[in-house]
Amino acid sequence: MRIWLIMFVLLATGPLMALSVQSSETSEITLIVLPPWTDRAQLLDAIQGFEIGPQSAPFGFLVQSTHGDLASVAYAAGAWWVTDGAGLASICGVES
Repeated sequence: MRIWLIMFVLLATGPLMALSVQSSETSEITLIVLPPWTDRAQLLDAIQGFEIGPQSAPFGFLVQSTHGDLASVAYAAGAWWVTDGAGLASICGVES
């Protein structure tokens, strides 16, 4: 029984772990995950960026910004997670 639980946890968290080790500084496209009660417009103003997709995701969105300290500012504005979004953007059909 324990082996199934361990396998499930590893399979469920593997893709998230792969995304989390990527740096947000390697691409112009950044994935930002934030709580639904955080104001996206205020966060976009803080990072001096704009949203490139997806429009209907309640927790995360892809942004482009040239802000030098994007991750720190995004976390200060309420983001839960900030990472490189180029890989995810290519899967979603977004081109930079």
